[in-house]
Amino acid sequence: MSDADTTVIVGAGIAGVHAAESLRKEGYQGRIVLLDSDSQMPYDRPPLSKEWITGEMDEANILLRDPETYERLDIDLKLGVEVTAIDPVRKTIDTKDGSSYAWDKLMLATGSKLRTLSIEGDDLQGIFYLRQMADAIAMKQHMQHVKEAVIIGAGFIGAELASSLKQLGIDVTIVERSAYPMENVVGRRVSEYFLDLHRSNGVDVITNDSVTQFNGDAMVEEAVTAGGRRIPCQAVIIGVGVTPNTEVSHPQIHIDGGYTVNEYGETSVPDIYAAGDCTSWPYNGIPVHVEHWDHAVNHAKTVAKNILQPQSAPYTYTPYFWSDQHGSRFQYFGHAKEWAQTVLRGSIEANAFTYFYLDEQHIVKAAFICNQPKNALPARRMIQQQKAVDPEALADESMALKKVQRSLA
Repeated sequence: MSDADTTVIVGAGIAGVHAAESLRKEGYQGRIVLLDSDSQMPYDRPPLSKEWITGEMDEANILLRDPETYERLDIDLKLGVEVTAIDPVRKTIDTKDGSSYAWDKLMLATGSKLRTLSIEGDDLQGIFYLRQMADAIAMKQHMQHVKEAVIIGAGFIGAELASSLKQLGIDVTIVERSAYPMENVVGRRVSEYFLDLHRSNGVDVITNDSVTQFNGDAMVEEAVTAGGRRIPCQAVIIGVGVTPNTEVSHPQIHIDGGYTVNEYGETSVPDIYAAGDCTSWPYNGIPVHVEHWDHAVNHAKTVAKNILQPQSAPYTYTPYFWSDQHGSRFQYFGHAKEWAQTVLRGSIEANAFTYFYLDEQHIVKAAFICNQPKNALPARRMIQQQKAVDPEALADESMALKKVQRSLA
């Protein structure tokens, strides 16, 4: 690429910022334009449900980079800009304010958007979705006067928020429509562990039920469920998941569970790339979509290399995410929609264990780790090696997990 080239990145979240920064670190001398519809300086979203809400992190510390970094790297950061159209022939994008940007390479790093619910009374004050900094600021201010809160959805965001609000001394009720939250991700046994963890920490978790109505005058005062429960509350947080944000698009860009990209981050249109939460990408030959901080960073860095040197760096990442709840650290490696066998190493009762998900050939597809960080590296390597393991050895704590992993090499 020549020094006169322009790379435009749509989305200044985790993936977009790391892609822009990586382009410079890899030696790109052309112009970099980083666009985002949010008017806030680019910030880190995961802490919004944890350190930000509890006051352990302030607005300055939550920024992905300080403003001077964009100037030093000569990144043209434009905030409050909404992209309305892509023209892959003219190689331009248009924005809502009437501006047009020419590009030689275009990266879509648009992240994800919230799933929303339509519930009677959801226009009352005190009902929140948590996605952007503005949501977090409004929620944090409101929570100063809250004694009871309801969280709809027991996924990882809802669970983290429950832990954070309990830390602030707020009585929390989670309402989850399924019988076992996150069972499709972690399985029944670990799901039961999560239920016990929250209940033992004073969180009232209601399963097999859903909120159908909010009551109150101007402010929410009560949530009513389909099962007839009436839950007093002065705040409600709705966390029922996200979907890939693919609104910035063109008919020629293939979308299926996100922008469909190959192992180099290329979309179906030449010179248009995509990275992060908004994509569907090949993992072990199967298209997957994950919404993890670690994936967004590593995918963006890899795609940046391929923008500079096309098809030079295939993406060979093992999915990983973590969550902090009630003083425990959870880590998950791999990606398993289904499994033939599970193996427990450690003790669920002692709150220190690693739970492995194996296929029919005894190959480790994923691992869930609770308060055993030393198991992270060998577990990740087992997943990467894709070789059969002895389930008995995997469960035997007298044998170091590193030794089990090395025996596969």
